Amino acid sequence: MKQNSNSSHFLSKLSILPFGIVLILTCCAILTSCAQAQNPRPVPAPAKDAQTAAPVPGDAEAIRAQQLQLVKVPLTVTAPVKKMLKYDDRGLPHEKFLLLLSNGTTILVAHNTKMAPYVPIQPGDTVTVHGEYIWNKKGGLIHWTHHSDSPNHAGGYIDFNGKRYE
Repeated sequence: MKQNSNSSHFLSKLSILPFGIVLILTCCAILTSCAQAQNPRPVPAPAKDAQTAAPVPGDAEAIRAQQLQLVKVPLTVTAPVKKMLKYDDRGLPHEKFLLLLSNGTTILVAHNTKMAPYVPIQPGDTVTVHGEYIWNKKGGLIHWTHHSDSPNHAGGYIDFNGKRYE
């Protein structure tokens, strides 16, 4: 059977089509690389906390403190409240709650309400806590989340809904 000359001409042009597409895409990639080399995009600066001009805290520092089993170290962590615990009014009164870290572990926060105001938080709220971290097998705890009453110890705080409790 003899092929029509028009169809064979069409098929020969069709066979070079993928080569043409690859060539066009390669040229586009080269031009894009050249343009980026001449006008590189600026690298964005890390986010800053408006009050302290320091990097916005997360939970990486807390996870590291747990892994290294650190004791009596200053720590700042931003995390959601997992659970509110029973208010402890034995001795010095403390508001207690668990923070849920991104690796699934928790940290107990013991906030002295004789030294600082009660923080009106509920499970699911995100807070930033700064205080003294002490490792234990349950994930550790943060205390001293209030202003300092001693020149030998730095004060701490809890930030929630734009208000600082210290």
